[in-house]
Amino acid sequence: MTELVPSDPVAIKPRKRRRGGIGLWFLIGMVFSVGLLGFAALGLSGKPLKLPVWAVAEVETRINNAMSPVASDLSLSVGAIEVMVDSDWVPRLAFEDLRILQGNGTALMTLPEVRTSFDAKALLKGNIRPKSLRIVGGRFAIRRNADGRLDLDFGAQGSTTSWRSVAEVLDAADKAFSDPTLAQLTTIEAEAMTLSLSDARSGQQWQAGDGRLVLENRSSELAAQISFSLALDQTRPARIVMTAVSDKATSSARMTAAVDGIAARDLAAQSAPLAWLAALDAPISGRLAAAIDVSGQFGPLESTLEIGAGVLRPTPQTAPIAFDRAGMTLAYDPAQGRIAISALSVESPSLRLAATGQSFITDDTGAFLSGALIGAEPAAFLTQIAFSQVMVDPAGLFQAPVRFSQGSLDLRLTLKPFAVDIGQLTLTEAATHMALKGRIAADPKGWRVALDVALDQIESDKLIALWPVRLVTKTRNWLALNLLDGTLFAVKAAVRLAPDEEPRLSLGYKFSGTEVRFLKALPPVMSGSGYSNLEGRRYTLVLEKGHVTPPVGGDIDVAGTVVKIPDINQRPSLVEVTLKTQSSLTAALSLLNQPPFEFLTKAKRPVDLGQGRANLVTELRFPLKPKVLLDDVTYAVTGQISDFQSDILVPNRRVVAPLLNVIAGKQGLNVAGKGLLDTLPFDVTFEQPFGPGAKGRASIAGSVAISDAALRDLGVALPNGMISGAGVGQIKVDLKADQPARLTMSSDLQGLGLSLPALGWSKSAPKSGTLSVSAVLGKIPEITDLSLKAAGLEANGAIKLNDGGALDTAQFDRVQLDGWIDAQIALKGRGRGRAVGVSIASGTVDLRRLAIQRGSVPGAEDGPLEVRLDRLIVSDGFALTSFVGSFSSKGGFNGSFTGNVNGSVPVRGVVVPSAQGSAVRITSDDAGRVMAAAGIFANARGGTLDLQLLPTGAKGEYQGRAKIGTIRVQNASVLAELLSAISVVGVLEQLNGNGLVFNQADVEFRLTPDAVEVTAGSAVGASLGVSVAGIYETGSKALAMQGVVSPVYLLNGIGSFLARKGEGLFGFSYKIRGTADAPVIKVNPLSILTPGVVRRIFGKPAPVLPKGNG
Repeated sequence: MTELVPSDPVAIKPRKRRRGGIGLWFLIGMVFSVGLLGFAALGLSGKPLKLPVWAVAEVETRINNAMSPVASDLSLSVGAIEVMVDSDWVPRLAFEDLRILQGNGTALMTLPEVRTSFDAKALLKGNIRPKSLRIVGGRFAIRRNADGRLDLDFGAQGSTTSWRSVAEVLDAADKAFSDPTLAQLTTIEAEAMTLSLSDARSGQQWQAGDGRLVLENRSSELAAQISFSLALDQTRPARIVMTAVSDKATSSARMTAAVDGIAARDLAAQSAPLAWLAALDAPISGRLAAAIDVSGQFGPLESTLEIGAGVLRPTPQTAPIAFDRAGMTLAYDPAQGRIAISALSVESPSLRLAATGQSFITDDTGAFLSGALIGAEPAAFLTQIAFSQVMVDPAGLFQAPVRFSQGSLDLRLTLKPFAVDIGQLTLTEAATHMALKGRIAADPKGWRVALDVALDQIESDKLIALWPVRLVTKTRNWLALNLLDGTLFAVKAAVRLAPDEEPRLSLGYKFSGTEVRFLKALPPVMSGSGYSNLEGRRYTLVLEKGHVTPPVGGDIDVAGTVVKIPDINQRPSLVEVTLKTQSSLTAALSLLNQPPFEFLTKAKRPVDLGQGRANLVTELRFPLKPKVLLDDVTYAVTGQISDFQSDILVPNRRVVAPLLNVIAGKQGLNVAGKGLLDTLPFDVTFEQPFGPGAKGRASIAGSVAISDAALRDLGVALPNGMISGAGVGQIKVDLKADQPARLTMSSDLQGLGLSLPALGWSKSAPKSGTLSVSAVLGKIPEITDLSLKAAGLEANGAIKLNDGGALDTAQFDRVQLDGWIDAQIALKGRGRGRAVGVSIASGTVDLRRLAIQRGSVPGAEDGPLEVRLDRLIVSDGFALTSFVGSFSSKGGFNGSFTGNVNGSVPVRGVVVPSAQGSAVRITSDDAGRVMAAAGIFANARGGTLDLQLLPTGAKGEYQGRAKIGTIRVQNASVLAELLSAISVVGVLEQLNGNGLVFNQADVEFRLTPDAVEVTAGSAVGASLGVSVAGIYETGSKALAMQGVVSPVYLLNGIGSFLARKGEGLFGFSYKIRGTADAPVIKVNPLSILTPGVVRRIFGKPAPVLPKGNG
């Protein structure tokens, strides 16, 4: 142990000291013995006989004369005297109300009863030689002044005597016994004494009763023993026995004091080296011993003390610290001012230690004290302790006893105010070394503690054992449960306790090879390394290295994980865990499938749903309480998955993504990023809701690239040329466990080129549109609902694929295209790479609005078109119903068809391509009914029809030609009126009879959506020839027609080469205006005189439609 040697040599130079004593109780005995020596010359002998007053006065005189050589300043006064003689003829006197007077006449001491015996031989010679002295009763007061002087008060006014030291008392006793008068006095006894003791330095007072004194005058030494009891607030009073033996030849002395049950504070007040005992509230038993040399200087003070059960309590305001017992052996060397602690032990359930050490006493200036220390008031003790055993186990403080096999302590104990300044406390057990420094002080309101602790390394369970159970309880309990195993090093802790304040703990340490658990339901971190600190109300643990092993997938690196308790004083405190993980995707999903997450279980999906690397951050929050329920835990997961691949996420499809962002919480799981679905590029978000109704359900939403190649990779093989370019679609895929995924998609079709050659429709890539798709992504995808609106086309339907992924059927319940078609259309696949077949099941086609296509669609393969229409509108007032046709787009639109004109007369027809589009040829075996059904001419019967319509390039406009053979006309009102006008009676009668027969009729016309322009029309028969040209508006039925009627055409027609077709050499010109329902006919009779060639030169041209009409 390092000696406490002052650095300044001057400071340790012994100061001149006064002769001193070992204790108040010994001084009391010595002082009382000196007082009793005054009674030695007063001994009388004889039978109990009360002496008269004069005799008493004579005795007083003789005794005072005998005392004069010994105490010339004292005299004796006696109230009454009884004389008695013992059976052994030893004379005895009994004094009543005996007083010892000082020179000024005041009483120094008053004794109720004093009995004495005398040496008989001396009396016979006339000398008074007391042999024994016995005193009963007596009341005394002893006061120790602040300077250490002793004042003895014998109970009378002004009867105070002062001594500087025990040496003066011994000198006085030696002097008294050396006088011949007292030389035969061998024994002085006193009993039933009462003492009042006071100490000016400590301010304490004591009442001592049952006092007894024995003073023996031996041949070579003087021995005295005094004992008494102190009345204390205890179940039994304390007992003190003090003994002093003085050598008559050398004046040296040996003194001892035995105490039994004396209060620690009372003992502390009597000896400066024991002043530190004042902080204890406990009974002390033991022995103190000291010697005084020939010069009156004290030698070492040795003491062996046993301290009973009590408490450390420097002030009434400080909380008591209990102990069961303590023992110590001390030796104070006045020359060095050093207290040697040869043995120190404490044994109790809370603390057990064994130690040795030394201590030095200082005053309030810090100077070292030495010598007898009479009158000195210690301010502090500088102490060094060496421990050989330390076991700390305060009830309720630590989880288990804390043991150390060796250690040392340097401290300064300050008495007023009480404070312990620990320079360094080191404790060692095996490989654990703990160092502590700080201060423990007693404030007016209680304890104030500031301690700093450092440990080089310690096992985690031992750190928990060192952590007081009642200090930051919930944090300690959490660490005890979750810091499972490992080594802690560089441990630093600081404890701050103050009255009326919450305890504060600062704790910092590093750890390695440690097992750490964040949540009971999760696997613990193994081989954890990092650091932790507790500062103020905030606790933090940081993992720099470590791994978690979930049920499957391998280890998860958790480096960078942080555990925080923001406020350890909060009730309950909240734990915040930032769990950073790096692992395979399977391992991460396996961990996230543990409680409280159970992401995959809730989603009814396997933890091995894909491959990749997962870098995740999981935020956990839960309260610190004995039982944490899963509902108490809140969590949020964020992070990234790299190099993701899965053949399970979307059934029967491979999903690949270089980087996915992950967000998850109690509401659900969200995964977003770009990747490929097979080879279909996407930028989507996967959402997995959690909840009672969401089990097994998930969804994918985002954007995908749409192209012919991408669709083919998905198994959707549409005919070549149907899709070109690339666009973007917004999709949502609903996933349900054990069921095919369901897709909804929308797109503006920007960048996509679309083509349906069978309908003559296409959309260029730059144009936009609207596409909405619902599909089932089973092994064979199926589009359950498709809505398309683009480039004049509106379609709603569904698509089925065959086993090979090629188009099986596409059924559209309604297709509208540029206003010319409104029908149900079905597309039929004809094998991979071949053009689809188109079937129009019902609806209407309006050729008036048909955009004329010229030739075939470039790059498109042509498939069949099967048509079964309710109505095919050719022009206003002319339509084909029950239209059935079979067409192809190969080389242009072509095919054949049948139908009924305006729902009445069947016709046949073919469609062939032309330079300006599709040309139509219609034939019928009943031209008369066709014309009647078409509203052209209702009075014709029979005849054959061959009608050709050739598109002009303008919308809904055709250049037509009709040929009619052998047709009979009957009861034609317009023709009858015309014949009547020209007075052709025979022909008129024929018309009204069996009818006129025209062998041939030819019409060349221009057909527009709302009119027919007849450019050249003729009908010839044996009886009549008619030519016609002009305009018929199909909507209003307005007529603007003109022509020539040639009677007897069989003969008149001979000169027809000089006229138009259907006109003879001679004929009547006519005009028809009005409407078909109310025609107005005008005939020029004089025109018969104009030959045909002249009519051609001078006649007015027929009305024509303006260019662009229709």
